[in-house]
Amino acid sequence: MKKFSLVILIWVSQSYAQSDDLKGQVISKQNAVANALVRIHGNQLTATTDQNGYFVISQLPFGKYEVDIEISQQKHFNTTIHHDGQEITINVDDLNLDALVVSANPLEHNQLKMTTPVAILSEEDLIMDRGLSIDQTLNQITGVNSGSFGAGAGQIVIRGQQGPRVTVLTNNVSNQDASSVSPDHWVSTEPLLAKQIEVLKGPATLLYGGGAVGGVVNVIDEVIPTQPLDGISGGVEGRFSDDALGERSGVLSLNFGLSENFAGHFSYFDTQTDDYEIPGSAESEILHDAEGHEEHEDEEEENSGVLENSSVKADGFNVGLSWLNPNGYWGVSYSDFNRDYSIPGHAHEEEHDHEGDDEEHDDEHGEEAVRIDLDKSVFNIKGLHQFAEDRFINQLRTHYSNTDYRHIEMEGDEIGTVFDNQADEFRMELTHGVIGGFEGVWGLQWSGRDFSALGEEAYILPSETEIMSLFMVEERDFGIWHGEFGVRVDQQSVSTALFNDIDDTALSLSLGATFDLNEQWTLPVNIASAQRLPTAEEYFSNQSGNEELIPHLATATIEIGNPDLEHETANNFDIGLKYRNQGFSFNAAIFYNQIDDYIFLRDSGLEVDETPIFNYQQQNATFKGFETDMAYQFEDNFNGQWNLRLFADYTTAKLNSGEYVPRIPAERLGAEVNWLKGNWSLGLNHTHVAKQNNLADFELPTNGYDLLDFSANWIHYGSRFETLVFVKAKNLLDEEIRDHSSFIKDIAPRPGRSLSTGFRLTF
Repeated sequence: MKKFSLVILIWVSQSYAQSDDLKGQVISKQNAVANALVRIHGNQLTATTDQNGYFVISQLPFGKYEVDIEISQQKHFNTTIHHDGQEITINVDDLNLDALVVSANPLEHNQLKMTTPVAILSEEDLIMDRGLSIDQTLNQITGVNSGSFGAGAGQIVIRGQQGPRVTVLTNNVSNQDASSVSPDHWVSTEPLLAKQIEVLKGPATLLYGGGAVGGVVNVIDEVIPTQPLDGISGGVEGRFSDDALGERSGVLSLNFGLSENFAGHFSYFDTQTDDYEIPGSAESEILHDAEGHEEHEDEEEENSGVLENSSVKADGFNVGLSWLNPNGYWGVSYSDFNRDYSIPGHAHEEEHDHEGDDEEHDDEHGEEAVRIDLDKSVFNIKGLHQFAEDRFINQLRTHYSNTDYRHIEMEGDEIGTVFDNQADEFRMELTHGVIGGFEGVWGLQWSGRDFSALGEEAYILPSETEIMSLFMVEERDFGIWHGEFGVRVDQQSVSTALFNDIDDTALSLSLGATFDLNEQWTLPVNIASAQRLPTAEEYFSNQSGNEELIPHLATATIEIGNPDLEHETANNFDIGLKYRNQGFSFNAAIFYNQIDDYIFLRDSGLEVDETPIFNYQQQNATFKGFETDMAYQFEDNFNGQWNLRLFADYTTAKLNSGEYVPRIPAERLGAEVNWLKGNWSLGLNHTHVAKQNNLADFELPTNGYDLLDFSANWIHYGSRFETLVFVKAKNLLDEEIRDHSSFIKDIAPRPGRSLSTGFRLTF
């Protein structure tokens, strides 16, 4: 059985003179939750639930309190209770997503209290909707798109930002991979192992640095246990699809208590897919016409209905161990991921000699498929210590992470290029008590990265990057509104063998507030000035001094870096509106982001062997747009419980010269209907994506599409096991789907109609 922890935060207390013991019980699925931690924020009064789920907080003043409940080892909820001396029962199953606390924020706010827009996918959401990579899993969230690179990889796009402007974390620890170097490099986090995924939209640089100037994605799992465990709990999951995708996936997850003070974790996954089916040609009609092909040229090959070289094979495991004590925990973990995936639309031509009976032909060519063989291993140390009640510094969080990442591009059976990334990160956060009415967190972060690309097609110079950062975030409640401010300083040094060290400093500031207009309406506002330091790839691509320029195969371009680049500054304004009342919810957000010295690749108009040359340049740019969704939960009628959701998002981006920024996703709108009765639930989701005609120079338009998905789920709660069986039908209309944010959108569409089924057994 899952273990839970409970933290009580005072919302209003001083206005009540009467007090009594707060007595309560925490339950889930009609079972008591034992060993739950109960704590009063501010004075750190604590209690622990017994084996029957009961707890007592002595002599708590009568009043209204905000209750924070952790329903797994890495996430918890906020809800509100009224303490009047009567015993209370808290059923965590009755709490909704609004109550989920955002783990990526060390101040631990729920979604309604956050000043920046945030979206959360719960474990239940992930079981039903997770894709083969993280970008496909998050594509359903407003403001978030996929820059897909086939089934094996893809960039996460947040409000038009991707690559080095979106930071991906695992349990609040940075993913030290090579995904920011190229869109064909896998974002090395596995959705099959995730228990919760959080997306912070807009600059989150105060906590996580310049790589978060566009947003943060935090993937949460249970690798390092953070609370005592009794016995063994876990789950087994299997997923299978028809020939359209050919997916075969399995997951095993185990949590176990070794003793009163020691707990462990083990998880393993294995997944495979075939070359997936597509509706029609791999090459888009727009590209076909632009290249001036004859109408029936290569028709048989192009209309095969299968995207060649798009299969995936991956496996990996996590193992973790924690020592738990009354003041917190200290844990270690080791993870190893392997991923072998194809790059659709990219094959190298190799010259061969063919001998016939009468002659030898030297001018014919064959093609070698390009695949990527990736291995990543990570060692983590992580800890939390809570100090005595009367100490000014009341909590310490810290972690150290070492990453060994290697990525080999295979051309047939030959090794083409080897990308190697050795990285270390240390982070420490100190949470302090009230001073001048403010509470907050102070921290420092250090990271070191040794990156190299070796081989005939290594277009980036080997480099070493070191970043030292200091940050501070403070908050205070002012009656009906909550205010936050923060500052962060990053000092970066980049070293290579051919250039002098490049040193630069970035300063980020943020000011935000959440106004409670009344019990139903909330108004969040955030203003940020966030600076991002250039990456080694932006500095040193094709800067080796050789006369011959080396193409970047993934993007089919020659990219030329610029060692004279300076940091860019994003001045962002974000305002939202949220409404909650009797089953109805409404969210809206408008953002305006003026980026000074925006770094981008500009097409020079020149070519080498028909490969276009792009240069890294800087120019001011403006990103703006909106996101909105509304939902209504009907009462139990019409033969069950019905939920309706409508959503839309839009982003546009221009340089100050009037040109559009490339690869900005088109506007979307959609509707979702869900039905629940007893053990059964059904869902139907329709998304319309408009045609993208707002184009950068030399960029081709992308046709719109309609995506229709259906799901059916059956769940059974037993005395020891919880069983879920699900069926999903994706792209029911068999539409040709191309993501405008993708570098290979015109040669690699997304899969056509597919049917998947699976099960999840939890114990």
